Amino acid sequence: MNKKSNKKVLAHNLLMFSVLVGLFFLVGCQQNTDDKANSDAVVHYEYLSLDEDYTEEINNWLSEARRNKDEELYHLSLDNGEEYVYGKGYNKGKVRYTYEEFDGKNHSSIKATLLKGESTDEVFIRITSNKEVDSITLDMTDDATQFYN
Repeated sequence: MNKKSNKKVLAHNLLMFSVLVGLFFLVGCQQNTDDKANSDAVVHYEYLSLDEDYTEEINNWLSEARRNKDEELYHLSLDNGEEYVYGKGYNKGKVRYTYEEFDGKNHSSIKATLLKGESTDEVFIRITSNKEVDSITLDMTDDATQFYN
């Protein structure tokens, strides 16, 4: 091999080495998004059985809501941060957490949306959050496409 060829090979190898070192540096400096703190959901909800026994406060509230013929949506907020939603004539629910900053103030809210079902359907949901929430909004829809989007 001649000197010119050796210099090209050396320059190529040096360039490849620099690129690899740069990639390792960039990958090493990336924020770890799999962190436990980042992977915890801010809001959690679960469907509850209507046949279970709960605390006296929840049982009384649920019994009253199920007996009432005038309203369809009910909400109970407990001091421990748990929220309960019951809907008559609804068969599914979803929950969304929103955090906004406007006018120099922070505002966090939870929105529970229930999907209209048959008149005999009932849905009972417990909502918990690992953040303090300023407001809870109940929403309803009979449009499944809107519900799932």
